[in-house]
Amino acid sequence: MPDRTSRGKGGEVASAGTVSLAMLAGIALLSTGGPFGTDMYLPSLPEITDDLGATASLTQLTITSFMVGMAVGQLVVGPLSDRAGRHRLLVAATTVGLLASVVCALAPSIWLFVAVRFFQGAAGGAAVTLGRSMIADRLQGAAAAAALSTMMIFTSVAPIVAPVAGGAVAGLAGWRAVFWTLAGIAVLQVVVALLLPETHPAENRTEGAMMVVYRRMAGLFRVGPYVGHLVAFAVGFGAFFAFVAGSSFVMQEQFGLTASQFSLVFAGNAVALVLANMVNARVVAKVGPARMQAIGQALLFTGGLGLLLVALTVHSLLPVIVFIFVATVGTGLNLGNTTALAMDLAPGRAGAASALLGAGQFLAAGVVAPVVGLGQDGLLTMATVMASCAAVSVVGGLYGRRGRRGSRQRPAPATPPAV
Repeated sequence: MPDRTSRGKGGEVASAGTVSLAMLAGIALLSTGGPFGTDMYLPSLPEITDDLGATASLTQLTITSFMVGMAVGQLVVGPLSDRAGRHRLLVAATTVGLLASVVCALAPSIWLFVAVRFFQGAAGGAAVTLGRSMIADRLQGAAAAAALSTMMIFTSVAPIVAPVAGGAVAGLAGWRAVFWTLAGIAVLQVVVALLLPETHPAENRTEGAMMVVYRRMAGLFRVGPYVGHLVAFAVGFGAFFAFVAGSSFVMQEQFGLTASQFSLVFAGNAVALVLANMVNARVVAKVGPARMQAIGQALLFTGGLGLLLVALTVHSLLPVIVFIFVATVGTGLNLGNTTALAMDLAPGRAGAASALLGAGQFLAAGVVAPVVGLGQDGLLTMATVMASCAAVSVVGGLYGRRGRRGSRQRPAPATPPAV
């Protein structure tokens, strides 16, 4: 990778091929829009349902709206950043996220709440894809996988803190205080966005009209291994998000846990994400991201299938927690390595490749969220969705890895052709 330098608004100069721990921590904070935007208010879903006079399914639509916004934000901003750079778009996205959090805190009706959650999600999605692109601007292969895993250690703290803090804040001051807290976090994100350097200097940007940029993004669907990893990433996240969206009602209404007890169970699985990414960051350079991806997907499928068997037979809390933990560890190994494998297949199109990964991820989550609210047996529905998504993720990963091995037999072009 050529040695390039770029300067951010804060005055720092950063060179290609390096990502400092401080920069990773900053990108991680910007990437917490997803977990904070969902996990922090999960314990408050029943309260929101009552306060706004909604149904459980309609309240879960606020999750869907947020996830669709995450997808749209990435699809718009990711390719645009290949042409316009990362920094200014990052500042704009975090500012929109701040404003949306304030409006959510003041929302008088469920429908306004649903609508504004879309814009909150779009801002968060833009920040996520820009963060991934900034790493891809600097690193490739196992180095990128290790950096992404290190970043995910930081971001995995959000699901640990978010439900516990959200439950505590809601218990003290109600669910609206949760969104005022999110507004405070958004202020910090704006500050970090202002300080981060530009990683995509003008000489490396995509030229031409935006239609050319989007045609180049669409061209990624012709790269078979990339599509395989895209499916593995998106649907694999869908398996985990079935737990995120359904666990509040399953744990509290079917198994009788209190909001505080549920928050501890949820936080325990966030610890599993942290541990998985810590292990991956240490061993991926020796083992390789492809093998670590395969291990993660095997664990994800084992957890999903085991949970489905429990739902069909004993219907007991302890094995439910155990198999969800196994699936969560698998998720931690799957996502970071799959991201690195996919991004390596799109040189020169990091923003577009990141956008498609993120859009697929959150579109899958948006589909899963209302589905897990259907049916009389919430555990069975959640387990069925998790097992099904895990199986599809395994197939996508196999296709991506096999296609990648085949592609190594012929030299890749230094610059991807315009499509």
